This record gives sequence, structure tokens and C-alpha cells, in this order.
Amino acid sequence: MLELFDEWRLRDHHKDHLFISDGIIDQVQWNNSPVKILFLLKEAYDSVKTEGTWDLCGLVKRLGVSGRTFKPMAQWAYGVSAVKSTSTIVPFKGSGEPLDKALRSSAVINIKKSQGKKKSSSTNLISYVDRDWDLIEKQIQTIKPDVVICGKTWPMISSRLESVEKVSDRVYRSGGIQYIDFWHPANRASNKMNYYSLCALVQLAGG
Repeated sequence: MLELFDEWRLRDHHKDHLFISDGIIDQVQWNNSPVKILFLLKEAYDSVKTEGTWDLCGLVKRLGVSGRTFKPMAQWAYGVSAVKSTSTIVPFKGSGEPLDKALRSSAVINIKKSQGKKKSSSTNLISYVDRDWDLIEKQIQTIKPDVVICGKTWPMISSRLESVEKVSDRVYRSGGIQYIDFWHPANRASNKMNYYSLCALVQLAGG
């Protein structure tokens, strides 16, 4: 993965800008997880640094189940893993060790890895997909997830995937991977509503 990121950050539109790498959050936990869940999100940003590089996965491990993005990610990973394993929706959890384990057992990719903002326009984000899709696709293929939860990114990538099959409402399959067209983890709806909505989509798709 390091070679992939080296190639990525040397591209003209990333060069001389802060580059934020991502991927599998905790390799050991990922290897031991029966369901491999990847979050495909928009961008990470740093309000202070403008050059160099840092690793999003390291930040997730340090902060754990907290904040408007990482906490919902943990809840979603916990719930989706349960549905995929048992075909049942387990009760919502607000916190606890199972959520920390679920978060560490997942992976995260941002389609825009440099010049991130609090909220970039769709046009700007799509321009990064256009220029970096070969590397985004390679990163997904290297990680080999079972499920990709697209946090408002599905419309940006769907036309680039091969042989997309619609499984059920908001759930698709391509290349042996299940893709879920869902909201960003930091959306304004309640964490509990997001959790049950996502788990219901996965259950309706047959787990």
C-alpha cells in the first residue's frame, strides 16, 4: 500500500499538498473479522497542516469511537457485521467495546486524499475520481472488502464499476463486492435512525 500512496501523492494535483493516507484501520482486527467492511467516504481535511502527510487510520485508532464521523462508523460496522453474520438486526449500541472492535476491524478510503475541505463541491470531488480512479480501484481491490458502505459517494463511482447488479433498494453488487448507497456517517439524522436504516437495507438485500 505504501507504493500505491507514493504514486498517488506524486501526481500533479496532489504534489506539494498535505496528503492523508487511509485504508485498513487495524490489520490484525481486520484479518480476524468474518465480515470485511470498507467505508468509501469523500475527504479528510486538516485545518492547520497544508503540507506533508499523515495517516487517517492512525487517527481513528487514537480517537476510537468518538465524534460525528468515527462513532457512527463504529455503530454501522457493528450492525452490518451482525446482519451479514446472522441475518438479524441486533439492538443499537451507543458505545462500548464491541463498537471499538468493529471500528478497528473495518477500513476507510477517502476519494480525495489532498486539499480536503470541510465540504467540497460534488464537481470538485468528481474531478478527483476522474483523475484518480485507477488508484482508488486498485486500493479497493487490494483491501478486498465484502461490503463497501458508500457515504454519499455511490453516484460518483457507480458508472466506473463493471457489471453492476442492483440487489435491492440502495444495494448493488460488482466484482463480488456488495456496495451500499448510503448517507455520510456525519449526516444530521440521529445515530439510532441511521443505524436501523442501514441494517434494514442490508437485511432486505439478503444479508
